[in-house]
Amino acid sequence: MWTWIRMALYLVLGIVSIWYGFFVRAVGSGNKFYRVWFLVGCIFLLLIPAAYFHLWKSVPRAVRVIVIVLLSIGLLVYILLLARIATKFDAESGEAEYLIVLGAQIHESGPSLVLLYRLETAVTYLNEHPGVTCIVSGGQGDNEPVTEAEGMRDYLVAHGIDESRIVLEDRSADTSENLKNCLALLPSADVKVGIVTNNFHMYRALGIAEACGYKNVCGVPAPSKKAYLLHNITRECVGVLKDLLFGNMRLY
Repeated sequence: MWTWIRMALYLVLGIVSIWYGFFVRAVGSGNKFYRVWFLVGCIFLLLIPAAYFHLWKSVPRAVRVIVIVLLSIGLLVYILLLARIATKFDAESGEAEYLIVLGAQIHESGPSLVLLYRLETAVTYLNEHPGVTCIVSGGQGDNEPVTEAEGMRDYLVAHGIDESRIVLEDRSADTSENLKNCLALLPSADVKVGIVTNNFHMYRALGIAEACGYKNVCGVPAPSKKAYLLHNITRECVGVLKDLLFGNMRLY
């Protein structure tokens, strides 16, 4: 009886994971990380015949122990990273002299959903702080009609921000390059800088900024759509591990 319950659970989890992958893909974020949900779904579906034929019991005990230990470590790291990322969801924005808006996917029709939230937050902040200079940061990907910086500038200007307040950084390809290139555009590393990005991305952005040499930085968190939060946070966990491994960020 327990075997059939497990098989039913694996089937449901497999179908839901694959559906979620298509759901995330439909938003057009510009990255391929949605494929991880297809992989997770296939693993769950493969567990169905494994459970039916009791294949786990045929695996040597030492191998089973190693697999369980590795999975447990992976789950623990994932939970710890989730907790760290969550600490910066509501970062205090404070008063800034410069505002850096980190780039994301630009479509022919305009900003992606993720970038739209960032730009809306930037417009609000710039209207409330008329003396702040805004740096829009992001190059052009193979699947983008213009550089992300150009697309962001056009959006800001269309929503009432004076173009003279906007500086373009249009060569970067990821968050680390965004912040390194923007630092070179500042009068000094000591000026107060606000970083606009989505809440789920704020922890990594601030950690990278500290590693780049920013001396006086704060977060200006933009919201995100809850339906995609599991995907975005999972992708962020991978991003944090990658940037820590390559020395691009510090634990913040």
